[in-house]
Amino acid sequence: MQLLDLIKRPEELNRDLFVLPYQVSEVFHQMVASVYSVISRFFRRLDSRFRVMLVAVGINSWIRGLPSQYNQLFASDLGANPVELGFLESIGGVANSIVSAPTGWFIDRYGVKRVIIFGFVLSAIVSGIYGIAVDWRMLIPAIVLAQMSMRMIVPLTDIIFVGTTKPRERALAMGFSRTIWAIPNMFAPITAALIVTRFGGINVQGIRPLYTIQLAAIIFVVLFVALMLKAPSTRPSVDKDGSMVRTGLIEDFKDLFRGERWLKELTVIMSAWRFGMRAVVPFIPLWMVNVKGADPYILGTMGTIGIITSALLQIPAGRLADKIGRKRVFLLLRPFAYLGTILLIVAPTPEFLIPLGALGVAGMMVMGGVGNVSFVPFITMYWEMVPAEKRGRWFGFTGIFNILIVPASILCGFMWQAGLMELVLILPVLVEVLIVIPMLTIIPDTLGRSA
Repeated sequence: MQLLDLIKRPEELNRDLFVLPYQVSEVFHQMVASVYSVISRFFRRLDSRFRVMLVAVGINSWIRGLPSQYNQLFASDLGANPVELGFLESIGGVANSIVSAPTGWFIDRYGVKRVIIFGFVLSAIVSGIYGIAVDWRMLIPAIVLAQMSMRMIVPLTDIIFVGTTKPRERALAMGFSRTIWAIPNMFAPITAALIVTRFGGINVQGIRPLYTIQLAAIIFVVLFVALMLKAPSTRPSVDKDGSMVRTGLIEDFKDLFRGERWLKELTVIMSAWRFGMRAVVPFIPLWMVNVKGADPYILGTMGTIGIITSALLQIPAGRLADKIGRKRVFLLLRPFAYLGTILLIVAPTPEFLIPLGALGVAGMMVMGGVGNVSFVPFITMYWEMVPAEKRGRWFGFTGIFNILIVPASILCGFMWQAGLMELVLILPVLVEVLIVIPMLTIIPDTLGRSA
């Protein structure tokens, strides 16, 4: 009967077909408005220090994202072979390991603002060196400073985020920050692809302009943070009479472990994870371009999809981690990165690499994707393992073991030259499945801690 009515009244059917797209558009508009309203209310509740660093690191994420897929290709075009690429990565790990403990101690004693600004200044120097390099050996100081600066920006920003949010909102806040950072970062891969193509393609001449743009933007960020960030308060140890306790570096690090459990186990997990991830970083872009034949637009599309996927999932993943636990969400999402790694290896054509943006790849955190969204609940748990006054030293202590990157990077370089490319790419998956995940399952979740 209803079908007959439709046949008898075609003008009503036509009207409905005309109205339907408008109704769908209205529903979509209401959904967007609702999400914007929730985000806006949440943003207004945030501490001013949170908001300042949200903006600063958002800009920094975009400018770091511009050349991120081209750094190793740039070094390769300047004459570095796979072993030398591994060497470049390893010396950065050595420098990072040496300065890690003093940096962590300095944070707990004097606050994070000075260290964050110093990290941005180092980033500017890195961009300048890349911008003028004419030989891969000129990149050695840049690689060292880049490793140091990365450890002084986002991780220390997370200290501010964790310290200025409520325990039951921390993973949500961390996910929220990554979503906001992803918005400008969505345009970085495609922007970089356009610039590289405009200036000559994937070669030194085509890639170099990315570093000039990066340098100008970092200078702005340094000035913004120096003027706008209110220095977070520190909590020095005091005697019974109220006078400040003055202890040395070694004694302060001994104090890190007093009254704390599971720190040694989590240190092993962090060290193994970094061993697997950092070792393959120089080789994934080489595999995609030199072996699979990806061009700037394939890389740009893949990167944009990865950023969009991360942006859509960070807040839901954070909210879920605040409800069911940091560890469960990590274990739920991380296998997607393993699937991405398998696809990276077996992709028959460059176009088959594009879905990696949605899945993620183990060892390439900057790529984004579902698998790499797992990092937010994991890092939230990492910071919650110790109280606020110990987070600088905790960060410094675990950073000492970046020295493991040295043998890992050099070993992968030799394996790559020997033709064992697939084994290099699968290494981070093996490390996580055999070491990281089994050990993580025995550590209690930090959900519900008040510190």
